[in-house]
Amino acid sequence: MLGWLKQIIPGRSPRIGTVDGLAAFIDRHAAFIAQKCADDYCRGKAGVGHYALSEETTYRKALAVCRWEGYAAMLMAVSAVAQRQLIEAGAPGERVEACLVGLVDKILAGQPLPSHRPQGWSDLVGQLPERLRWARSEPLPKLAEIAAPAARRLFDVLPFHASHRELDEEVVTAAVQFQFVALSDRMRRQIDPHGIVHDMEAGAASRHGAAD
Repeated sequence: MLGWLKQIIPGRSPRIGTVDGLAAFIDRHAAFIAQKCADDYCRGKAGVGHYALSEETTYRKALAVCRWEGYAAMLMAVSAVAQRQLIEAGAPGERVEACLVGLVDKILAGQPLPSHRPQGWSDLVGQLPERLRWARSEPLPKLAEIAAPAARRLFDVLPFHASHRELDEEVVTAAVQFQFVALSDRMRRQIDPHGIVHDMEAGAASRHGAAD
């Protein structure tokens, strides 16, 4: 709890100015948004029966799938928000795209492979370049538009039959979009985009030198 508070209270920790720090930020906030939005919805939907439902093996497995798929979807969306700030700091879009795709691939590769995804996450990582190019296209999509595909994916995998949640998509979407508003503000306060761009360029130059 103390660690999380240090991340959300301004001035309590130094700004993040490295690529590795950015990866940790993206990972942490994608997991937080996915789990919070899924769990809040499920508790509200089940009401007083949520505790009993959470004891059911089938429900727990379905919720685990929801959290994993929601987490991966949020990684893509959080990366798109980070992309905007890095480009504003002067980094070329193509370089930022390559860096973020590599980060997301590394983040997912470092996670235990979920039982429902023996094939891994390569299909989602393969979609990320197109998602990032869209997110930096003109006119720039609004924050709510960037969050919307992740919200849709989370809604699609919620552990309730579609007939029981068919009227709830707007609720889930609004919850995710609200979290992304908070995320964007937090990112601007905690991320040093110029430092990250410098670290990204230094890393690219080092790899180029090693290749030569």
